[in-house]
Amino acid sequence: MIQQSARFGSAIHDANLMGQAFWGEIPEGTPVNMNRIVKSARQRFSGADMLPLAPPIPDEIIQKAIFSHGFSGEDNKTYQEETAGLRDTLTKGLQVESSEIQKAATASSSLIHVIADQDVTYLYKRPYPFQALIPSEACKGHTALWDVIPPYQFGSASFGTETQSFYESDITPYYRQAQIKYLNAPGSVTKAGQLAGLAAVPGRDLLAIRIDAAQDALRALRERAMLGVERNISQTVNTFKPASPLEYQGMYELITSNTTEPNWVNGTGVNTYSGIMTNLDATYNNLVIDGLQPNLALCDYNTFGVIRRGLTEYFRTDPIQTFTQGISKISLVFPNEGGLPLVPHPFLPMASGSGCIMLMDTRLTARRILWGDTYDELAKVDLSQKFVINAAETLIDKSDRGDASHLPAYSLFGGLFNLN
Repeated sequence: MIQQSARFGSAIHDANLMGQAFWGEIPEGTPVNMNRIVKSARQRFSGADMLPLAPPIPDEIIQKAIFSHGFSGEDNKTYQEETAGLRDTLTKGLQVESSEIQKAATASSSLIHVIADQDVTYLYKRPYPFQALIPSEACKGHTALWDVIPPYQFGSASFGTETQSFYESDITPYYRQAQIKYLNAPGSVTKAGQLAGLAAVPGRDLLAIRIDAAQDALRALRERAMLGVERNISQTVNTFKPASPLEYQGMYELITSNTTEPNWVNGTGVNTYSGIMTNLDATYNNLVIDGLQPNLALCDYNTFGVIRRGLTEYFRTDPIQTFTQGISKISLVFPNEGGLPLVPHPFLPMASGSGCIMLMDTRLTARRILWGDTYDELAKVDLSQKFVINAAETLIDKSDRGDASHLPAYSLFGGLFNLN
């Protein structure tokens, strides 16, 4: 018997102690490589009823595929050749992590058959590119803290006379904070299921499968939360949703909450390639005026299709560069930007009137992590083995200056929204 759900919730461990144990001597706010951090954290948690889990696809591989290859008008064949080594590394990384998970335990009667294929088809498997492309940073307490100085509040400068008197002006910093939120994906496996799994033909380490599925559920929840769409991981028709008190704000909510001096554009009624490009120039120019240089664009599949067909019609060539199934891009060209990757995301709404392109600078945003994906055994109250995959984190937008009381949100990121 298998039971599973994924949700945000309250802390499982004391946050400060857990953060110190997970990160060790790494200072607060330090950018980190989660695969390397997990390896060292596993040593610190050795002997405990918990196991830190690495991302199934190493984040740096996705980052290199999107940001480091395929610019300057290179065709897809060249892109495939350039990224072949990354795909080999990706495959090896998945194999290593699978062997690590298999050390954790055993699982489910629902996957047991008298005669069966050796392999299980994991239809739930998919890449989650947004969480791979956003930098990860250490956090050691309940609250993520950072400071922002807006683009035009950095003092004053002027010409003057030979004997000019000086009157300095202060810079205007904004103190920002965001609360850590807690994600959980619990699971339960019966003792009968564990024992039968060992005797099945073929034999399967079913708990490894169960843990893998729970971690994927947690990663799906994270991806939805970071985008700002429906958090129900079983939802197939997504809409943008504001965060509840237990959830952190996603990128859509962070960007569109700036209604005072927004850099985003309402694209209602826009549904053509030329219309999208005109409005995309407008929002890009808004970002440039505020001193931002976006390096990533995310869009829904319908909008990506309009742009793909438009580029094909204009340039008579296939503009799409694909790294692996579920991760593709088109390189957009703006002033002083040789190739800004436009990445389609299947979780973004596809209904008419809800299409979007989000423009952001990933160097000015981060996932502040108190502790990463971790396997924890729970207390036994019957003959089932219970566990939870959990994490504690929040998404921060360093372009969000807010005001003295930290509200309202004032993100300088841009984009097009409400496209038809």
